[in-house]
Amino acid sequence: MHSISLKQENQTALQQQQQLLINLAMKQAFHVLQLPMLELSEWLKSEIENNPVLEVDLSRESFKESLDSPVKDRYAMRNKSQEDFEKRRKEHQENMLTAQVSLYEHMMNQAPLIFEQRGELNLAQLIIGHLNEKGFLETPLVEIAPSVPLEKLEGILEKIQSFDPPGIGARNLQECLLLQLKLKQKESSLAYRVISLHFDDLLHNRLPHISQKLNIPLGELVQIVEKEIAPLDLNPGYKYSPQTTAAIIPDLVFLCLEERWQIEVNTSFLPKFQIAPIYLQALKDHSLENEEYYYLRRQLAGGRWLSRIVQRRNHTLRSIGEFLLKKQKAFFNGDKGGLVPLTLKDAADELGLHESTIARAVAGKYAASPMGMYALKSFFKQGIETKSGAKISNHSLREILAKAIGEEDKLQPMSDEQLARHFSKLGIPCARRTIAKYRSSLKIAPACKRRKWIKS
Repeated sequence: MHSISLKQENQTALQQQQQLLINLAMKQAFHVLQLPMLELSEWLKSEIENNPVLEVDLSRESFKESLDSPVKDRYAMRNKSQEDFEKRRKEHQENMLTAQVSLYEHMMNQAPLIFEQRGELNLAQLIIGHLNEKGFLETPLVEIAPSVPLEKLEGILEKIQSFDPPGIGARNLQECLLLQLKLKQKESSLAYRVISLHFDDLLHNRLPHISQKLNIPLGELVQIVEKEIAPLDLNPGYKYSPQTTAAIIPDLVFLCLEERWQIEVNTSFLPKFQIAPIYLQALKDHSLENEEYYYLRRQLAGGRWLSRIVQRRNHTLRSIGEFLLKKQKAFFNGDKGGLVPLTLKDAADELGLHESTIARAVAGKYAASPMGMYALKSFFKQGIETKSGAKISNHSLREILAKAIGEEDKLQPMSDEQLARHFSKLGIPCARRTIAKYRSSLKIAPACKRRKWIKS
């Protein structure tokens, strides 16, 4: 009985170990599938370094992390000359080397000119350090320096608020606008009164209400808002915020050459690796100790698995590209509004893959095409069925909505309910709350804030 029990325990342990290895291998495969190009490149370099049997194939320039990749060249020079591309590339590189002065540095360069005492300069530095990227001071002064009298901190902040750019150091938007008018010596102006006394009405575009309270013609108030208030800076610190632009490297490339479409999986940034011949020869010679032999076998299996999952990733991306080219033909032929509703499940069913696999494959990845650079996920759009039975994508719905609002009468802008009825007349059933959701995603204000008032 004891020997049978031991055999069963050994079998159970073996099965658990095999299951663990399978789970780890699958997790690694899913991880590779989900990684975008540059992240996959870094991950592969790390894996190659950690596996002694792998070596980089130096016969290919696979580590060029510049704007010279074949994919980029092909698109950059599609309609422009090589000289123009080289010029733009040099300008880009020079701009990358130019150090931009931060808001903190800009403010601290002005501080010694105003604060002569060391103690006040230190407090000013402390307050300036709490300004957010908009240039606003959201932290209460009592929290910045609890041991310093509030009156002293208020005095220092008041001096900081006289710095460039105008409106800096404000504690809210209303104070920011008032500071800018104050620096223009317009404290007695009507614009100053509107902001200081009727700011909430101004934000909600209730100009007739303000004109009644101030007893001035609506047309005069509209001119004040357009000429004196609208030009004020809502975010004075933004001009000193670092404008970092992340490089987008396409994982898929859609090419149209001589009216024939081709799909390429971009591998130009991925290191090409191979099994080092010296280790293969050592295994063939059978000259290794058992421990060394099995160690090399494990590393060899890991290297081959690494190559296999990268190839599988590329194959999956190519299959998705072919599916998109087939389903979104109108879009790739130049009709930007021609995206048809597609779901991840549609792709999974046609390609014989799991929906989660498609989701991982398109996550964080981009496709380059003659139409521009697009996130792969953007091709998968939910949609609704029109009264005629055709399906229309959410992307197209947003374009129709933006066009309708752009063409509306600004003196009487359409409410969400009116827009919903407009869609219904076009044969597109759309609820008011759906219109509101699409409008918000387009960052378009509601009707009450879009309304323009007659100047006279």
